[in-house]
Parts: sequence; C-alpha cells; structure tokens
Amino acid sequence: MGYSYVVEYFYQTKKRHQTFPIAQVVGRTDLALFPVAGYLVRGSPDATALLCFLFFYPWALAHLAANDIADIANDRARGMATIPVLYGVGGAAAWVTGFAAVHAAMALVFGLTLGPVAIAGFGVGLILLGAATCLILRGKSPTAAMRALPLIHATLIVYAAAIIAATVL
Repeated sequence: MGYSYVVEYFYQTKKRHQTFPIAQVVGRTDLALFPVAGYLVRGSPDATALLCFLFFYPWALAHLAANDIADIANDRARGMATIPVLYGVGGAAAWVTGFAAVHAAMALVFGLTLGPVAIAGFGVGLILLGAATCLILRGKSPTAAMRALPLIHATLIVYAAAIIAATVL
C-alpha cells in the first residue's frame, strides 16, 4: 500500500514536467500490482504472481493511454504531459496498439500456466481489447477512445471470471 501511495504521488507530480512518459511507465506498476497483492502480503511470490503482474502491466499501460486520449483536452488545459500530449493522438494510438500486443503475448504465456479455461477466457478478453484498439486506431480521436474504454474495462471482468473459473474448475 505504501508503494502505491508513493508511486501515485510520483505519477501526479512527474506527469506535469516530462518529455518521456516515465510517470506513466512507473505509475501503472501500482495498478498491475493490485491483483498480485495477496501473494505479496502472504509472502509467497512465485512464477504465477510474476506472470500475473506481467499480464496486467501492459494492459494498464494501454488503458492509461486510451483514457488519456479521451481526456486530452483537459490534460492540455491543465498542462499535463500525458502520452497523447507528448506524442499526439496518433502516437498514443500506436502506444495502445503496442501495449495491447504485448499484453496479448503475455495472455498466452499466463494462460498456458493457468490452463485451457483461462486461455478461453483470455481469448474473449483479447477480442474485446482488439475491438477497442481498432476503434482507437480508426478514429484517432477522444470520441473514439471514449467508445473504446467500456470495451477495455469489460476485459477486466472477463479476465477476473476466467482466472476464477480456471482456479475453481
């Protein structure tokens, strides 16, 4: 919890004065650590915990860029150097696409560890994420990102259900 507070403070202050999105790269580690927190609190980090973190981290980076595209006018008005402010909406769309691709590769690796039920669920989530990425790439606008965000958020529900189902079944 302490790490999350420190990283959030860093993120909120650093994103105002940066030329490379280091605040985003460091700041999203807190979101990716949330599903792994139980392992860490129990004191038993293992390969599954690492794969879980590596599965969610690129998703968190893709989600943040999509969210920033949707909110670019506010970020510019507040003087924040977010991904679309630094690289333009096209650059941010490429960021979303790249990290969605890394996430898809990690979904396969993590899914193979969890089994066929997880792989099937991750497949459904990746279809949703792919559709969201296509919306962003085609529209390259805040409106397109706003339409894509519910699909990106839905992937988390699908992933949670897949991980739980893979564990129970």
